[in-house]
Amino acid sequence: MRRVTVFLLASLLLPRLVDANQLEANWDWMVSLEHQKLKSSLYFPDSQNENEKSINALLDVELRYLEWLGVLALKGNNLYSSQPDNDSEAELVVKELFWQGTASFLDVDLDITLGKVRVDWGVGYGYRPLDIIKPYRRNPIGIQVEEGAGVVSVSYFDYCFDDCWWNTGEWTLIYADSSWVSQQGSELEQSSEQQGIGIRRYWLAGDSEWQGIGYYDDVRRGLLGGSWVTVLDEAWELHASAIYQNKYESFTIPDSLLEPVQRDKQSDGAQGLVGLTWAHESGQSVVLEYWYDSRSWSKTEWEQAYLRVTQLKAESMADGLRYSHAQGYQAANLVSHNVMFHWTLDRSAWQQWSWSQNMAWLHELTPTLDVLYSPQDNGMIATQWLNYSAVDTGAVQFDVEIAARFVTGDKQSAYRSLADNCMILLNLKGRF
Repeated sequence: MRRVTVFLLASLLLPRLVDANQLEANWDWMVSLEHQKLKSSLYFPDSQNENEKSINALLDVELRYLEWLGVLALKGNNLYSSQPDNDSEAELVVKELFWQGTASFLDVDLDITLGKVRVDWGVGYGYRPLDIIKPYRRNPIGIQVEEGAGVVSVSYFDYCFDDCWWNTGEWTLIYADSSWVSQQGSELEQSSEQQGIGIRRYWLAGDSEWQGIGYYDDVRRGLLGGSWVTVLDEAWELHASAIYQNKYESFTIPDSLLEPVQRDKQSDGAQGLVGLTWAHESGQSVVLEYWYDSRSWSKTEWEQAYLRVTQLKAESMADGLRYSHAQGYQAANLVSHNVMFHWTLDRSAWQQWSWSQNMAWLHELTPTLDVLYSPQDNGMIATQWLNYSAVDTGAVQFDVEIAARFVTGDKQSAYRSLADNCMILLNLKGRF
């Protein structure tokens, strides 16, 4: 993997030596000051400190040269940490590095992509089932670096000039390898790394967008998916997506109390999402979504896990068996059924009210609220952001952001049983 990364990096930077005037660079940076309050959990070892503080930083650059694009990130972890065991480290990550161009075959124009690239086909805010090449974590509150996958894709655009049931569309044939990563993920993420080939059809039909995907890889052994997005009027939008996969990696709870949770391959996985978006001229926008993931532990499985870790806690020598049940938290969705409410207010909205028109600082403030709720066990995660745009000239940008995430719910709920109680972050970020 290192040889591939070095080769791709050299391929991008070599043209700079040839003609630096054609190289475009955009820089982004972020410094995150994090305060994390922990609590005792049956699933995780107790921390020595109830409160942990840390400082992390990120500098990334987007480079464009002719038909090449690369996004490189330099990540500084634990530049300061209240935990003496957390050493500072720097990490260079190649997020994307690919060539994109066109070619003609039998008088047909084809778009070709080759390299490490993010493939985002998903539809949704809180969860995107159709990000099948490499799932990406949604709505982080701190620093997060997401890498693409190794991709070779060929796309063809078709157009309908007569009276047909679609307006325009795209066919894509793709080969992908999701193991092109330098950051080490969880055990489940590593075991789910795949190599596969698939075909995607995207088309417009009136006010609706449709997708159909067929994909085969060495982990899931076959996957079918699709999505639909439609605009009802100027304020309302509906979206839905679903996939079925033949096989998937998961953790299961054994029958015996004296055996640890095991990772194995399961059959017939399904994920589906439906949601709606409302946007008002006042600057407010709301997203409401429900999604289901059969790969996650069900209500019965989480109740069984809670009962077992409670029993094992009484046995001082059984900590390893007890903590093995934390493997359930490696799933893409911690619970099977999920409901999310998202609200945000555009910063221009402050100018419409008489009481805030003369408060210039408010005109640069964007509040956001997310509430993730688990109806199967009444767990909840609430996250809020307050983003203040201090400088925005177009070429230079500087934002100050306060983010907070709170974990609550019923005592036995999967969310409430996390070791996190709350996280509060001060993020300083910008572009130049």
